[in-house]
Amino acid sequence: MPLLLTALTESPGIPGAGGATYPATRLACAQAWADAAAAWASGIVPVSTAVSAAKAPLAAALDAAFGAPDPASTISGIESAFAAFAASVGGGMAGYAPTPPPGPVGFAVLLTSPSATRQEGVAKVAAALTAWMSTGVGALVAPPNTAVPWS
Repeated sequence: MPLLLTALTESPGIPGAGGATYPATRLACAQAWADAAAAWASGIVPVSTAVSAAKAPLAAALDAAFGAPDPASTISGIESAFAAFAASVGGGMAGYAPTPPPGPVGFAVLLTSPSATRQEGVAKVAAALTAWMSTGVGALVAPPNTAVPWS
């Protein structure tokens, strides 16, 4: 089963998904993002045993990013949080040498370009995360050493 896009776009996905209300606190918002990301990545191919373990550090990193003193620091923190999440997920791909996504998700554009509706914004973020995560690769560590794009 591949990355589960509906885990990001439908309630209770990322905050605002499916018309859901936003969490009341910064920590609850960070946890909601982490929960959605873990549900989204739970079916990643190659299979990873580290998705659940990557959730708590993602929530902590997002909480710190959401509390940053300025928008640039917030965006940088969110990018770093997801990069670390992807590296952790890749590390759980037994039998594969992981290469996490090489660049940023693109939150600078996503979070500074207004969307017509909340759902449109959620869809843009979900699509960007999925496209970004799909640039990761797992290479079999045994012959035939096939490279498998993350999906």
